[in-house]
Amino acid sequence: MPACDPRERLDDPDKCNQFKNAPLAGRFLANLVDRVEAGHDHDRDPLRYTGEHTGVVVGLGALSRRRPLAEGAASRTVMG
Repeated sequence: MPACDPRERLDDPDKCNQFKNAPLAGRFLANLVDRVEAGHDHDRDPLRYTGEHTGVVVGLGALSRRRPLAEGAASRTVMG
């Protein structure tokens, strides 16, 4: 059984919302990898991604290894 069974969406439309976010997360990471491999220092100067349809700019500093710890965080992982 997958982590989120798409059939469950019929009862709770927000239950499987990670499927909606996956394409954008992929664009964020592709941009990050391409720029860092080209020599950009993302830790010193966090990247920004501009949405191709909306033009909205999203700061990718939350993906930095040196981002500040969240209040009450138990670890330095994305989950904490």
